[in-house]
Amino acid sequence: MLNNLNKLTLSKMIFIISLLFLAGCSTSFAYNNLGWLSSFWVDDYIDLNKHQSTQLKMIINNTRDWHREVELPKYKADLLDLRQLLDKEADTAQLMVKITQVKQHWRNLLLYASDPLIELAKTLTQQQRDQLVDNIRKQINDEIQEHQSLSESEYKKERLDTQLAYYKKWLGKLSSVQVELVKYGNDAHISTADLWYDYKLTRLAALEQLFNSPQISDALYAQQLKTIMTEREQYMSAELIAANEINLKAYAQLLVELNKTLTTKQQSHIDQQFNELVGTVNKLIEQ
Repeated sequence: MLNNLNKLTLSKMIFIISLLFLAGCSTSFAYNNLGWLSSFWVDDYIDLNKHQSTQLKMIINNTRDWHREVELPKYKADLLDLRQLLDKEADTAQLMVKITQVKQHWRNLLLYASDPLIELAKTLTQQQRDQLVDNIRKQINDEIQEHQSLSESEYKKERLDTQLAYYKKWLGKLSSVQVELVKYGNDAHISTADLWYDYKLTRLAALEQLFNSPQISDALYAQQLKTIMTEREQYMSAELIAANEINLKAYAQLLVELNKTLTTKQQSHIDQQFNELVGTVNKLIEQ
């Protein structure tokens, strides 16, 4: 339910709008000041000139305003639908449909922001393009190195700790049965880290090739950059896509099984968490 805020590349910088799911007193401030805050994250990847920085802030602010009016009400509806599905003890297939539907919001956001971001990308010098690619590659390589520093057992333990903390946040204190369900789900999870890094590097290679095609027409440049930004599955291996689907089904199944074990106190705790999220979205809509 919660999105982690990562450092951003030019093609993904609009992702900061997903801050709406970071519950807390700073959410409203961050959401309403995305244009200003973006400069801190973008500086880690590329040095924009004054005009480009102004252009970027305008893109983000315009996208945020559209997002507030068009997308936030959809997020609210999805939260309410998900709560209702859980109340009705939805099956795995129903939850998978809803989770897949929620993922579409991210694509909607990219589609809306892609055209103005492409216009900004057209103004980048070759030096800026090289800098962007080099910094993205460095980040990916750092992620790979960090992942490779863990043994398989260490990785599974780290993931289990994260999973247990996640469900404790939503349910409160877990019963022994619930802990075992989470452990079983963690053991059954297919590790896709290496496949994700391959995907990231493949997508980056496509961006680098495009950036180093000086004779390409503006129309073809825009078309190819939009594909890189919005059609990420084109750069995924069949193995990754299949594993993602299996893991999604396993996650939905775990929710179904956990839902059967909830105490009255845990149900109340979940209601509180949902109410806080819906309240956050309502405040952002109204501001």
